[in-house]
Amino acid sequence: MKCHQGFSLFEAILALAIAAGMFVVANGIDRILLRPVRQDSLAWFQAVTVLEQPHRYRIRRVLPTELQLWDTQSTPSNKAISIWRDNHNILRLTNEQKQGYDPLLKRVTEVKWTEVDRRGLVRLTLKQEGLPWHSTILDLRGSRDS
Repeated sequence: MKCHQGFSLFEAILALAIAAGMFVVANGIDRILLRPVRQDSLAWFQAVTVLEQPHRYRIRRVLPTELQLWDTQSTPSNKAISIWRDNHNILRLTNEQKQGYDPLLKRVTEVKWTEVDRRGLVRLTLKQEGLPWHSTILDLRGSRDS
């Protein structure tokens, strides 16, 4: 009987599977599996929709990293609220003491608020993890009688 030297087919496939597993662990699965999740344009659209509710919010003050608004449909009337990015990279809608929790958008690494020449409009420019910069102009003119 002849003596075989080297690996059997089973051993070769097992070695390839182990090597592939080590490659995935070393490089991470983040870019491969989570990339489609990060490009969720629906989340961006929903955040903009929440902020642009007709005649709901009026601009109180625009800071580079925070937007302060009046909520004209709250009780009591004209409640002060803030939109800002917290330490967990979540764009939040809170009261002026930064209490309460209404997450608008996750994985936000940077946010910039800029006043626009027209009254009641503000430019939102933000960067989400793994995505290019997004920019839009929000209509925050509040109610007609306020």
